[in-house]
Amino acid sequence: MAHANTVYLSDLDQDVYLYMYDEVARLNGDCDPFPKQITTFFGQEIDVRSESGRFKETLRVINLGKDVKNYPISDTYSPYPYINYIAAKCWLDYAVERTPASINHLSFGLKSLSSVTLSEKALSNESTFAKEIASQLSAIILANKDNQRIWLSVRMFATYAIENDFWGFNEILIFKLDEITIPSTNAKIRVSLLDHENGPFTRSEVAEIAQAIHQEKVITRDRVLLKLAMQFGIRPIQLGLLRESDIYYDEKTLAWYINIPRVKGRTAQLRRNMHNFMLRELPEELASEINSLIASESHWVERDLKGSPLPRPLFKRREANSTFLAQKKLQEYAWHINSHAITNLFSQKLTQQLNLLSRHVKDEDGQPAQLKLTCYRFRYTLGTRMVMEGKTPEEVAIALDHGSTKSVDHYFRYNRDLIDFIDDTFASSVAISNAVMRWQGYLIDEEDDSIAGTIVRVSDIAGLGKCLKKTRCNMHPTVSCYSCAKFRPFKDANHEAQLQVIQVERDFVYQNSSGPVQYQLDEALEGAIQIVEAQRILKEKSV
Repeated sequence: MAHANTVYLSDLDQDVYLYMYDEVARLNGDCDPFPKQITTFFGQEIDVRSESGRFKETLRVINLGKDVKNYPISDTYSPYPYINYIAAKCWLDYAVERTPASINHLSFGLKSLSSVTLSEKALSNESTFAKEIASQLSAIILANKDNQRIWLSVRMFATYAIENDFWGFNEILIFKLDEITIPSTNAKIRVSLLDHENGPFTRSEVAEIAQAIHQEKVITRDRVLLKLAMQFGIRPIQLGLLRESDIYYDEKTLAWYINIPRVKGRTAQLRRNMHNFMLRELPEELASEINSLIASESHWVERDLKGSPLPRPLFKRREANSTFLAQKKLQEYAWHINSHAITNLFSQKLTQQLNLLSRHVKDEDGQPAQLKLTCYRFRYTLGTRMVMEGKTPEEVAIALDHGSTKSVDHYFRYNRDLIDFIDDTFASSVAISNAVMRWQGYLIDEEDDSIAGTIVRVSDIAGLGKCLKKTRCNMHPTVSCYSCAKFRPFKDANHEAQLQVIQVERDFVYQNSSGPVQYQLDEALEGAIQIVEAQRILKEKSV
């Protein structure tokens, strides 16, 4: 992906890497050229090419406040131009977006790709390539499992290729790499689906995120990004490709819809094929927030070099990318934010801004680490929830925008483990003991007129709290409130009695149904337990 301060060769210069671009374009459909100059994470401008037009053997990079080192870069990491292109792009993008600590690993570890050997069929058949590259990268990690820099580099390379949707790279690759035992960790790394740091969110974590995103400090754009990721589990690149015109209201069905660009497969990349979109119905509340975002930015206009208005992305760059404007085939994407920026927005800004603490992951000092937010964690959450709700492989594949059910096999393979994992987390005393964190600042006095909302009642004389929703709620009253971010429970209401009601209803449903309502009641039950616990903590503090 291009970056704002990156400098490229002029159209008059002959690029020595045309042979590489042709191979990448053959497989991937598109290919961005290598830059001439980059601006590093700390603002250092570096010429990456020599007079011959090839990469310099080493690039001298300033690690601000630490040191200045020469880091080797190559265009021949492996016998295959396609792999060499991805590896070099990974190196350069990491140099732009991250501190030199990352390229320190890559400069050493990417050399291990020299052992990759692919069959002739692999470079013409995506399924074969995916299987062979997974096997080859796994073999590299096993052969170098005592060398942290190598296996970290392989993981970084694989993750980069997946997040940028390169042909032949998919999420199964990461799951396969995660299964490999690394001695230096003193334990087997669990597959991503069973990982508290990178795997699916628990019900408690989803509920906390759903509440935290409604804080005033979270701007509308970021809230919409998070809600789209939570609702549909879409990839960063799909979020980046969305346009305002993809959201519309259907007068016949009286509902809002969103057209989500598909990005897998050569004919589905970017927005070239008008038929490669996923149509999804939008919840009224999310549609309202998206329309608020569009209205707030209606005065923004960016134009191409001829003065014509550019298509309007849903998530915009601050200004159009000049490199894209200079390319006839790419200028319509000049105002779009790229997948890297969205990935960083989730993992850095939003993770810091929401500042939610993990109940299961500790930092180096033994303190609760920040809850890590990524688009892919929301994808894993959606996939695992659908499996637990009894959805078929076809339904999961369609929901996650996969071309076949093979790409979702891992969700079903670990189905039993996933259920045990989620249930153990749900029942953990740690989550309950920290319950007040979820509802802190939300418990209100019944006489508090500063909170505008509809009172949720169990009878004419007994109320549970206030509902801040401005649209009609289709959920179960007095039950689903406890899992809803719009609920403001009364401090002194009898939530314990309602907890018992939910418990009885949940037990009945578990005995007579196997549908998703089970999990909705689980979430409501947990919310009620946490409110009761929060009430207890507040009472103890007031004594």
